[in-house]
Amino acid sequence: MSSAAQMMRGILVVGSGAREHAILWGIARRSPQVPLYAAPGNPGMAELAQCLPLKSPQDIAAWARGKGPLLVVIGPEGPLAEGLSDLLRADGHVVVGPSREAAQLESSKAYAKKFMDRHGIPTAGWEIFYGEKDLAAHVARQSEWPLVLKQSRLAQGKGVVVAADADQALSCIAEWSADAQVYADGVIAETCLEGREVSVHILTNGSEYVWLPLAQDYKRLTEDPQSPNTGGMGAYAPVDWLSAEDREDIRIRILDPIMQAIGQEGLLYRGVLYVGIMMTDSGPSVLEFNVRMGDPETEVLIPILDIDWTHWWWELGQGRLAAPQLPQPDTAAVAVVLASEGYPRQALRGQPITITPTDDSLVFHAATRLAGGRLVADGGRVLAAVGLGRNVAQARVNSYRQVQAISFPSSCKRMDIARDAGE
Repeated sequence: MSSAAQMMRGILVVGSGAREHAILWGIARRSPQVPLYAAPGNPGMAELAQCLPLKSPQDIAAWARGKGPLLVVIGPEGPLAEGLSDLLRADGHVVVGPSREAAQLESSKAYAKKFMDRHGIPTAGWEIFYGEKDLAAHVARQSEWPLVLKQSRLAQGKGVVVAADADQALSCIAEWSADAQVYADGVIAETCLEGREVSVHILTNGSEYVWLPLAQDYKRLTEDPQSPNTGGMGAYAPVDWLSAEDREDIRIRILDPIMQAIGQEGLLYRGVLYVGIMMTDSGPSVLEFNVRMGDPETEVLIPILDIDWTHWWWELGQGRLAAPQLPQPDTAAVAVVLASEGYPRQALRGQPITITPTDDSLVFHAATRLAGGRLVADGGRVLAAVGLGRNVAQARVNSYRQVQAISFPSSCKRMDIARDAGE
């Protein structure tokens, strides 16, 4: 048993998606001799931990009160934006997740843009609009396309549209007007950056950080570049097309300045920072921040890092890094998301699912439930089939082999995940 496991009274993973299933799997992999909990969890997580029917930050904090010290790893952005980490820290728990104030780096894109502008962190040029008419007038003045429109608020990865022309932009503006809160929080119109995207994750205490392996995700619903944005339809890691010089450029121009900015603004940050970066002809530029691990990137990052995640999370929650760097993985992983028909708009629910395990693969539950003792779909992105291998090509083969061994009627998936990994 690790020293961290000896000091804690239990480990709670907050969330119910494939990201949280992967985090819990990583913790359970070393079998710490402490109780494991998930709130609210899912059927896959129930095989590893006791699932608690708790969703609101207040209910989670009330359940945890008096049970400490617990190690709490908060997976989704919602509870972080609502201040769950602050509530739990006030009660003496060791929490992986930034404060509510720091979580604005994700919960408000306007806050993040202003933060980057204040500290000279490269990002696309932008303007914010709080009314449909003003935004439509801005679109009418555009001479360069495409144009990126982003809801400032949290939108579960679906509040972004890359409009190819004015008609598409105006259609998006009209559609979003059905929800008054969209314009109350603001809509950002920004320059479309050209290049190749990479997902950079760091573990940080707000001043120091270590890199996780680089990953790449696939946000479009299909291979069609005009198909809807989603929370992510697949991912692979590690990424090997980024040069050492590119990594150094990211460190100097983006990561180090972010750490300095967090310190200057007095933000409490103990957790994971995800930086979506576009590698442009003029260097790296920030697309977005996530104040937690990405999904589906988590499903490929956790399995390829053979470390004591309990120890790493425990140290991070107390503001320390367990080591100056993480080991280089000797395994690759590819995740393919199986989504319900109708996603990302109106996803079909209730389809029966049968999972037949295959070699060198894992299946993480994202939106499932038990109905009459049988596993059924209960949302948009339902499962993540993860293949492992000595390289990305082998992992890809194993991932799609696992996909074929899953019976899931009326589902959809992309067939090109990691096809371009070596390009």
